[in-house]
Amino acid sequence: MLPHALERVAGWAEAWRRTGRLVLLLDFDGTLAPIVDRPELAAMPDFTRRALERLMAMPGVEVAVVSGRGEADVRERAAIPGIAYAGNHGMEIHGPGIDRIHPEAAAARPVLERAARELRDAIAGIPGAFVEDKELTLSVHFRLAPRERLGELHEIIRRVVDPLPGVHLTEGKQVIEVRPNVDWNKGKAVLFLLEQMHPPAGAPVLYFGDDRTDEDAFRALRDADAGEGVLIAEQVPEESAASSYLHAPAEVGEVFARLAEAG
Repeated sequence: MLPHALERVAGWAEAWRRTGRLVLLLDFDGTLAPIVDRPELAAMPDFTRRALERLMAMPGVEVAVVSGRGEADVRERAAIPGIAYAGNHGMEIHGPGIDRIHPEAAAARPVLERAARELRDAIAGIPGAFVEDKELTLSVHFRLAPRERLGELHEIIRRVVDPLPGVHLTEGKQVIEVRPNVDWNKGKAVLFLLEQMHPPAGAPVLYFGDDRTDEDAFRALRDADAGEGVLIAEQVPEESAASSYLHAPAEVGEVFARLAEAG
């Protein structure tokens, strides 16, 4: 059983004091912000924002946001100035001294535009399901769709996307994504970010995330011995590459507050 992340705060704070650095890599939806029915309604709670701002004002703290949202979208919603943002699972990364868009993902844009058009027409008859175009990926959201129509929805999506060249389907929480066939994910993105940040050996590098796509980041950090994952989940799964857990996004803000107090 994974330990609760609040039990790890004292050790992280001690390593921060010893090395002078603390790196926080943060998913947005389900981590910094609670999951909501429509993506445009997601917002970071005031307590979490105040705790993070207090922590970022302290010496040696570096933050980046890594999200499945488009980079411009998550930058606007997180609204944390002066940091790097990795959108579309790291296919686009922008921040101080960083300006990177995965070239193969960008080349897939015409196919994604076609997929978006065809999917919108194909799922128009299923209430509550809608397509979000994130430029380098697409998301088909179905949190508000009737449960009895989900099998039909999945079949429609496969029928549209499977014949298209250069893209594939992945699944997350109440969402199906259309992604380019590129060898890139949140795990590769966080390792790229760490190459830019250069944290010293022994500095705490913590990735907070809640979805199956975040497991790529947890595994990458664990396998490279470069940091550790903090899983946000109401029910902790039997298997995760994370090193600790939190039950809800509200507890993420509590970890920030405890780290600021301990630092």
